[in-house]
Amino acid sequence: MLTIEDLSFKFHRQSVFAHAQMQLLTPGVFGLVAPNGSGKSTLLNLIAGLLRPQSGTITIDGQPNTTRQVFKQVAYLQDNRVLYPYLTGRAHLDFVAATHHLDQAHVAAVAEQLKASAFLDRRVRKYSLGMKQRLLMVMALVTDAPLILLDEPLNGLDPTCLRLVHEAILAQASQGKTVLVSSHNLPELSRVTQDIWFLHDQQLQHEVVSSEQAAATRYAELYEAVE
Repeated sequence: MLTIEDLSFKFHRQSVFAHAQMQLLTPGVFGLVAPNGSGKSTLLNLIAGLLRPQSGTITIDGQPNTTRQVFKQVAYLQDNRVLYPYLTGRAHLDFVAATHHLDQAHVAAVAEQLKASAFLDRRVRKYSLGMKQRLLMVMALVTDAPLILLDEPLNGLDPTCLRLVHEAILAQASQGKTVLVSSHNLPELSRVTQDIWFLHDQQLQHEVVSSEQAAATRYAELYEAVE
């Protein structure tokens, strides 16, 4: 579903990726791990075509990540700064539904799955962080895209909401979707995947970690010496 080859990207003359490689060949949930500010969101923006690499290629389902291909194949949960505080949650979902020609019953079912229905008619400026995260999750999942990019979806959630989000992520994988979850919350990420892509030294390296403790140990080996 996703192939990145020879990716190089600089931001303000600072190299973020240097000839990096990545392949997600099978459906499932994959983690993207690095400290804050290391380039996790940058990578997701590159995949979604919001940024362009200086060199290299990104293909989605075998096709270049053009605007059309991203629209057809990708759902992207960005951080909550993309929300409009003066609009209701329902207005956001209505826009997504109209753009993707979605059935309202389907939208309502996804909102109910994430227990977001109760606050959809409030303006977003009155939302807690957890409410914003759940609205963003609903917006991402309603499109039924085969490739789902989730940028820190586990932030700001209480235990009940975390369980709902875990279940929603795992349900997408069980339906044959490919889900890439960026996070530095290793305990929660370990609940949904053991397949981790670590962003380290301008490269992307894949490792299978058997447990939360194994993930924490590997994180310390890669990053704590340079923090």
